[in-house]
Amino acid sequence: MRVLIFLAISFIYIFAKDIITVSILPQKFFVQKIVKDRFDVEVMVRPGNSPATYSVKPKQLQMLKNSKIYFSIGVPFEKAWLKRFKSVNPNLKIVDMGKYVKRFPMEEGQKDKHQGLDPHIWLSPPLVALQARAILEEVIKLDRKNSSFYIKNYKKFIQEIVDIDTQIIQMMQNLKRKKFFVFHPSFGYFARVYGLKQIAIEKEGKSPKAQYLKKVANIAKKEHIKVIFIEPQFPKRSALLIARMTNAKVQTINPLAFEWDKNILEVAKAIEEANSN
Repeated sequence: MRVLIFLAISFIYIFAKDIITVSILPQKFFVQKIVKDRFDVEVMVRPGNSPATYSVKPKQLQMLKNSKIYFSIGVPFEKAWLKRFKSVNPNLKIVDMGKYVKRFPMEEGQKDKHQGLDPHIWLSPPLVALQARAILEEVIKLDRKNSSFYIKNYKKFIQEIVDIDTQIIQMMQNLKRKKFFVFHPSFGYFARVYGLKQIAIEKEGKSPKAQYLKKVANIAKKEHIKVIFIEPQFPKRSALLIARMTNAKVQTINPLAFEWDKNILEVAKAIEEANSN
């Protein structure tokens, strides 16, 4: 019996995959596009939770002890937890997935470029291509003997990104309006790369006051906004209030969906439909 147990444990140990850990679900999608099933990819922020307020579970900290790489992306919970991750696993390599991306302030007109930088770089296809390059570099360092496998997957993923980017460019060409309303300013990079402008109801990370809500509602009326986009991770009371004031409808789009390729096209389609009529 002891021999069987020993053999079972040995089998698990020999065939166990190395672990790569990421902060949010879209990152897991990107990593898996390149590594396929060569690594187990774990994600910290579970579905339905916000990366702004997420608190890591003890079981997840335990899992980090066996992780080789942690890909950060700049979401708020990382500020409180990355040092803790390193203390749990001193050998853990923490890599900024957006190290080749130029980040911009979260709020337009913000003077301090080093505070409040927008982390939502996964919502812009051209920037995702840069993130894919960062992933490729790190997995090759970790598993050099399989570099040709990762490079092949990387090239295929880049082509998929180019195809998605091209589709969105075509969608956005003939929009009647270039502005769209959101509760939380998640789509700044998306707007920037496709010639759009997002107007956020949330201000400086806080629920807006009555005076600001009135200002936003007046802009919405002036711009003939018919749709206000909300995210499932944030409260929608303010968005519903502005919708009533402007006869607009509220529509949910999810910036944290796992199937990034399908989701980013759905987001683009929603913006196209909202701004074409």
